[in-house]
Amino acid sequence: MKQDVHKFIKRHHLFDECERVIVAVSGGPDSMALLHYLWQMKDQYQIKVAACHLHHQLRGEEADADAHYVQQFCKVLGIPISMKHVNVKAYAKKQKKGTQVAARELRYQWFKELLHKYPNSKIATGHHGDDQIETMFMKMARGSLPLYTYGIPIERSLGRGSIIRPFLGITKEKIEHYCIEASIVPRRDSSNESNAYTRNRFRKVLLPFLKKENQNIHIHMQRQNEWENEDHEFLMTLAKEVKSSILIKESERNVTISGKKLLDVALPLQRRVIHLILSYLYGKNSPVTTSIHIEQVLEMLHSEKTSGEIHFSDSLFVRREYDVCHFLKGQVNTVIEQAQSLTIPGITFTSTWLIETYVTDDTKVVEESNQIILDYEEVSKPLHIRGKQPNDRMTCRGMEGTKKIGRLFIDRKISKYDRKDWPLLVDEEGRILWVPFLHRSKIANVSKETKKKLVVSCYRRNESEPDKGSDEYRRFV
Repeated sequence: MKQDVHKFIKRHHLFDECERVIVAVSGGPDSMALLHYLWQMKDQYQIKVAACHLHHQLRGEEADADAHYVQQFCKVLGIPISMKHVNVKAYAKKQKKGTQVAARELRYQWFKELLHKYPNSKIATGHHGDDQIETMFMKMARGSLPLYTYGIPIERSLGRGSIIRPFLGITKEKIEHYCIEASIVPRRDSSNESNAYTRNRFRKVLLPFLKKENQNIHIHMQRQNEWENEDHEFLMTLAKEVKSSILIKESERNVTISGKKLLDVALPLQRRVIHLILSYLYGKNSPVTTSIHIEQVLEMLHSEKTSGEIHFSDSLFVRREYDVCHFLKGQVNTVIEQAQSLTIPGITFTSTWLIETYVTDDTKVVEESNQIILDYEEVSKPLHIRGKQPNDRMTCRGMEGTKKIGRLFIDRKISKYDRKDWPLLVDEEGRILWVPFLHRSKIANVSKETKKKLVVSCYRRNESEPDKGSDEYRRFV
């Protein structure tokens, strides 16, 4: 066992830039063997060895006996030990979580405290090769997100240090044999025999079958986990590059990408880009992203329909608008614009647009792409700004007859979500004069006889209102 563990530690550089290794000790064979091994090898590895024991207050006198045993073991060998009591049941009730999850969270909180207290340290746990097999099959059976490796990581960052698992390359059998050789009589946790816990069922039923088929399965499973982790890290690096290249807009509550460009890259990168975006918007303390979420987004992007929307948990939804895909966190905007009288001259605001007007006799003024210029004396006032209504039509410049506004939106690929509050300029008689950025009507056109011109300009409003005259104020679609 010693030779296998030593090779594993060296191959993975577990003690590089590490002054102290704090072994998390429960009193069981795995953690006791690890503590004893590292204590014996401390001079060779040039590390200080310490222990820590967390009393979960779940097993009464049995847990008290575990704590006493660990304390006495460390006292005999002169190993410094940190001990702490936590009330797992109270924490689980307050946080509305299961006992096992609550215990793990409290354990990791304390590990972070220890790593902060002792700089240049690492926490070592006694997870071994059999634990690795159980964990990987448990996660596969549970249906965990396949973008991640299923196994226990050899090392993972935590606070100001990391957690390491030096025993992942050996079996439980070798650990038990080491305890006999070292005259260690470990404690036995009675809860490990209960079939109420999923891990115990996998340990008792699946593990013996697998080991009968292949005694070295722990080596193959560990290698698979390591290789898959390296593959995943490489693909995630590429996915981050892809995300940057297809990104249109990004904020804390909105990520917009080119759906068309996303579908042009390899499928493994498509999945990871979606995962990156969902993880970014959800943050750390959020619902877990699953493969179903990713598949739903890809299905929507591959659909022949040019628009669609998927709602996930925690007010997150994904919206497709033609070749653009929005990932949004928050409530869906369902505001319906009411008709407003246009201020002439002056500025009129809607929830998402700003309309500015002025009257001029300048003969050289020319329409910009975000403007319409009307004959001020010919136009039927007052003018209004309103949203689209059923069966709206307009007489368009350069065209015979009339055109449906709904058809105009479709032809110009305006999403159905933008259509809800897209401003229409109408006169007193209800005739549509202008659909900003899309089409102008023939009504009240400027001619050689025009003396006064009404200039109407339309701008997209920003989330925070810019100062008049600023670059942001002048920005339009």
